[in-house]
Amino acid sequence: MIDLHNCLAIEVHQHLGARPLADGSTSFSVWAPLADRVSIDVVDGPQAIEMTKDSVGYHHATVAGVTSGSLYFYRVDGGPRRPDPASRFQPQGVHGPSVVVDPSFDWTDQDYRAPSRDELIIYELHVGTFTDAGTFVAAIDRIAELVELGITAIELMPVAASAGRWNWGYDGVALFAPMNAFGTPNDFRRFVDAAHAAGLAVFLDVVYNHLGPEGNYLSEFGPYLSSKHRTVWGDAPNFDDPVHGDAVRRFFAANAVYWLDEFHLDGLRVDAIHCMADDREPHVAAEISDEVAFWSQQSRRNVMLIAESNVYDPEMTVPRESGGIGFDAMWCDDFLHSTFSVLRPGEQLCHRPYLPKTDLDHALRHGYVYEGTLRNERRRSTPSSRVDTHALVYSIQNHDFIGNHPLGVRLHQLTSVDAQRAAAALMMLSPAIPMLFMGEEFACEHPFRFFVDFSDQGLRDAVVEGRRREYPQHDWDGGVLPTDPAAFTAAKIGPRGDGDAVTLQWYRRLIELRKRCRATGLLVDANLTVENDLAKSLYLLRYADGSETLTIAVRLSPLTEPDDSIDVDFDGELILDSREESGSGGLRCNHARVYWGERLAVSG
Repeated sequence: MIDLHNCLAIEVHQHLGARPLADGSTSFSVWAPLADRVSIDVVDGPQAIEMTKDSVGYHHATVAGVTSGSLYFYRVDGGPRRPDPASRFQPQGVHGPSVVVDPSFDWTDQDYRAPSRDELIIYELHVGTFTDAGTFVAAIDRIAELVELGITAIELMPVAASAGRWNWGYDGVALFAPMNAFGTPNDFRRFVDAAHAAGLAVFLDVVYNHLGPEGNYLSEFGPYLSSKHRTVWGDAPNFDDPVHGDAVRRFFAANAVYWLDEFHLDGLRVDAIHCMADDREPHVAAEISDEVAFWSQQSRRNVMLIAESNVYDPEMTVPRESGGIGFDAMWCDDFLHSTFSVLRPGEQLCHRPYLPKTDLDHALRHGYVYEGTLRNERRRSTPSSRVDTHALVYSIQNHDFIGNHPLGVRLHQLTSVDAQRAAAALMMLSPAIPMLFMGEEFACEHPFRFFVDFSDQGLRDAVVEGRRREYPQHDWDGGVLPTDPAAFTAAKIGPRGDGDAVTLQWYRRLIELRKRCRATGLLVDANLTVENDLAKSLYLLRYADGSETLTIAVRLSPLTEPDDSIDVDFDGELILDSREESGSGGLRCNHARVYWGERLAVSG
């Protein structure tokens, strides 16, 4: 019987749940420290199989004749049938039986090399709406489009099983089980293997700050959930419990390593890391970072951790040995919201206020606007120098930006296609990691509203009211409710041929230029000078090294302002123009131009 309390944390996932063995039996392990007994009911097989409890609360059993594909439930102290907390698949949904899954797979990615952090160009997508079929296998057919576009990494919104037929993924309750609507675990592996064959990294969004409200049976097994902390979205994990916190932390760290190990993922994006409530030291995020780093070293695979911190966290990407959290990168929503405040002044799509023009100027000069740590409050900040933005993820829209609007509309629909193209130039040609949201590259016209498919009517009503309460600045009386099936079906992005071909070509050219300037070493923080003229709504990025220069000139303004033109005169050759119909005239509103030039190297 494996000692799950004292074995290496990076090995815990190999034993939790149901694991088929070579002799035709299956081993079962579940943490239920407060239960006197846990039993296994095999569907169409033996019932009430008693497990053996060890000294730290894990229950174990090895059952002969139970093999891959067998369905089973647990019963805690003779209670109702419940799925396994570490279930590898829920083929009948989160209330149904768990299934024994063989993790072996014929991988073909032995020669795959993941992109470095500076090579990342991320494409965020939701599996269920990326294709009409909404499955892992169907998504494989669109990988070639992403390669052609120039993407180097895919970031999947959460795939852990949640209630109903569709969900954004942030209501996951079976954290080790891919959503059955998307396909089987091996279908997920096929998708990752195909992405690797095409040269694309795959990151997965994981949610460790709360559990979903339906199908969440963890508390029936033990103190997985906190009685002290709670989030606006649901129950919080019990990370800092003085008695049981260690086991809870190991469960979640095991989940992180599981996805990386058994699905060959290249990294994880940890959702709302600032909402992972934990009063212990070190913070659980740092412990997960430690375990992932150790696993990465032992497996000789360089994987990345990306934090969704809603503001800049000066500790997040500092190495663990230097007292930081040890992540590789973090989202920086300041860039997105500062850009939006220029285009739609007075409108806010988050709780933090952003000021037109000046906040974008601040973000471009310093890298961010707000800062805070896992322990400290968020506040505006003006650093003495520019931060290293190579570790920041910039976007001009993402699932939250679009979906937190009542109509789920995209940036070009709230502003204009010209405005989106101009903003994309700032994003793509900054030193930060750029991230696109699916369909952005062709100005997809389909909305991406928030959607859920809970079966409990009380939960369905609570979701509708919760959206109104969480985002009171919006009028929620129009549009489609999150519980309406149309919210999901309308979100499918459709073929790129239905989109804007000019926008698609603009994104291709921006990405091509970014890659070229990264390769030469030009596109880095050290070479950047920011020269904005807010009176003219002009945002200017200048790069210069010993041999070449790159100037990105962008004007951004609300649609309510006249589409005037200003004269620009920059050294170098005009190589990109977002409004090519403007000819040789000046720089108009919501217009981007890029100039490249050579210069004599300055000798020492």
